[in-house]
Amino acid sequence: MNFKFRKATLQDEDTLNDLIQKSARAINISFYADREVEAALGSAWVVDKQLILDNTYWIVENSKGLVIGCGGWSKRKLLFGKSDTVHISGTELNPEKDAARIRAFFVHPDYKRQGIGSMLLEKSEAEAKTSGFASIELVATLSGEKLYASKGYCVKKRYEVEVANGISNKVISMFKEL
Repeated sequence: MNFKFRKATLQDEDTLNDLIQKSARAINISFYADREVEAALGSAWVVDKQLILDNTYWIVENSKGLVIGCGGWSKRKLLFGKSDTVHISGTELNPEKDAARIRAFFVHPDYKRQGIGSMLLEKSEAEAKTSGFASIELVATLSGEKLYASKGYCVKKRYEVEVANGISNKVISMFKEL
């Protein structure tokens, strides 16, 4: 496949929101109830502008320019969802003692299982390592656990996180040395 990778810009926000909703509704429905998917959209599964501003969020386009994937990494403390604060230095992680974060990976349902998530993960890990991080962590959805485990991430714990209106989703905290 002929995929183009580029960094996301703030002008991509609407397109990314559309992709996230398509991906979540089509892919996560096998793992979560409808109400759990809908509750996560807009709270946990969203575009975090801070990732874009930090230049750590990737977009994948097909040969026709359609956005078919997104994901990235973060040097901020937030593990998922969106930051209510932008460019607050106190939210930055220390590469000498903290793990970078893998964040907000979504793939268009028509392009799943074509290596897009793996390629995004490789790019994100390489950038985090170049930025001085020796390890990386993430909070995986049930649908993402298999990908991350296949790339060397180890399960730290399984738990539930409230996403909205008293509705929670099962998630997996995972970790990897770079």
